[in-house]
Amino acid sequence: MLGCVRIALTHAYSWPEVRRGAERMVPDLARALSGRGHDVTVITSTWRPLAPQPWRVVRFARRHADESRHEASFGRRALAHLVVKRYDAVHSLGPRDAGASILAARVRRGRRTIYTNLGLPDRDWVSQQPWAATHERIVRRIDAYGCMSRFALDMLERDYNRRGVLTPGGVNLGEFVPAPRRVSTPTLLFSGAMGEPRKGVGLLLEALPLVARHVRDVRLWLSGPGDAAAMLDAASEEARARTEVLALGDAGDQPARYGQAWATVLPSTNDSFGMALLESLACGTPIVASSHAAPSELVSEGTGAVCAPDSAASIAEACVAAIELARQATTVDRCRASAERYDWNTGLAPAFERLYAGD
Repeated sequence: MLGCVRIALTHAYSWPEVRRGAERMVPDLARALSGRGHDVTVITSTWRPLAPQPWRVVRFARRHADESRHEASFGRRALAHLVVKRYDAVHSLGPRDAGASILAARVRRGRRTIYTNLGLPDRDWVSQQPWAATHERIVRRIDAYGCMSRFALDMLERDYNRRGVLTPGGVNLGEFVPAPRRVSTPTLLFSGAMGEPRKGVGLLLEALPLVARHVRDVRLWLSGPGDAAAMLDAASEEARARTEVLALGDAGDQPARYGQAWATVLPSTNDSFGMALLESLACGTPIVASSHAAPSELVSEGTGAVCAPDSAASIAEACVAAIELARQATTVDRCRASAERYDWNTGLAPAFERLYAGD
């Protein structure tokens, strides 16, 4: 392990005020790095004060509901802080704060600057964003450009002729553990932004009666932020009867849901990783991942199945296969083993240390 490194992690949003995989990444990484003896500061913004943490927190009170204005404001305030404070490495998870980090490094010579793109570096899409010019500077000047998946790394090299480094999300294997037993009825779990069309809830509901032809008592749990009412209204009567929308609950409820389900399903498009799938694997539960973009990288032999995101029949077939895996005694151990390289403490924190050191 390196000696004590002064590390700043910057992100305009904060867990658990915003409950997405990206926001969970910041405190998990901070916890792992602090546990390895580093001096960690998280720079973020929230509407309300945050609970005390074992690491330093610099919190800017959020001023704007509009995300674009909020992120721009956060970038400006982060710049002022990064210019006056001493850090050895600054790891940013948003383009506005990464741009600020690059500017501050002109004053703070010798500081390492790292950016993790939480999405996909699709040049056509990025060019339409208000921070497109900032992203061009990031591509040219950031010391290390991180992507969540190999799919995203390939896109970065193809669209920008820039080589990146793999900076995936992780999981705490001590927190995400298998449940004592699964629920008695074969149950699929969707965990994510329910109201976001690209996550595939609508097509999953269409696939559910097809799954029932092979697994007669199959059920579906929907868990996560957002409102699935419109999609449920559009679904068949049978799909609605087989579906339960779970209360958002505390963040600590999620491992039990993963462990009790028979399979976790993410039939999404344009995802750069798939945190819900990784957390499911850590809990010993097989997964169904879309073949579009990055999530299928998390599927290995005996841990899940891959589906086409535009086909209810393909989703149903993959769900049936995953349910069959859940019946096998060896599946829990296989799923856990596939998640080990993503464990924050033993797998990812050492890799991030090397990145901060410039190795």
